[in-house]
Amino acid sequence: MRVDKLRPAVVVQTDAVREPRVRSFLVVPLTSRLHLEGLPGNVRLDTRSTGLPKPSVANVYDVQKVLSTDFVERLGRLDPGRQQALDDGLRLVLDL
Repeated sequence: MRVDKLRPAVVVQTDAVREPRVRSFLVVPLTSRLHLEGLPGNVRLDTRSTGLPKPSVANVYDVQKVLSTDFVERLGRLDPGRQQALDDGLRLVLDL
């Protein structure tokens, strides 16, 4: 699925399986629809965590594959606590 609008996301694919022939990454998209924070596993992120102008929610129910050519810029890195919450959310919704 290709979207014409730029959308922020957190890359959740490990570097351990990064293969040069695979030109995509698994991501959890971010949304400004803050009511989605109420869904189990989703993680609210403040502007300091994301570099975005307003708070957002990492929507673990919408994991996507994104081509590396579609990445525009790196905005930041999640702090260990938020990263752990996102990892836990993914484990919950994927039953890992």
